[in-house]
Amino acid sequence: MVGINLEENLPKEAFKKCSPELAFRFFGSNGKVLATITNLPELISILPEIPATIAQFHVFRETTYDFFEDRELDGPVIRSDLALWINYVLGDVELSRRIYDIGKSIKDAQLLKETVIEVLRKREQELMNFIRSL
Repeated sequence: MVGINLEENLPKEAFKKCSPELAFRFFGSNGKVLATITNLPELISILPEIPATIAQFHVFRETTYDFFEDRELDGPVIRSDLALWINYVLGDVELSRRIYDIGKSIKDAQLLKETVIEVLRKREQELMNFIRSL
């Protein structure tokens, strides 16, 4: 049996389209889907078109209310839907951590969105360089 080198395969996963049921969706304030994302390049190309406040909502928010029920939680909960999707669907733990950390440190929605786009582009380049080096 031939072993699989995870370091070589993980970067390639970020460029493959995930299945529709695992796609990341940005919703508008009216509840309609603004965009459906299936891989890193799509995220990079679509995120600039997403309103900053909606991007911020998915990058990092601290809440004391449950998302599905109108009740208080035991304490504040930090949610980063985008970081979780990057981690579990794209399989990029490093990028997930970067996005989460940016969300904790930048509170201005527009600056946050711009910084996330910059980090996503940088990570895409890192992954492409790694793939080319194989």
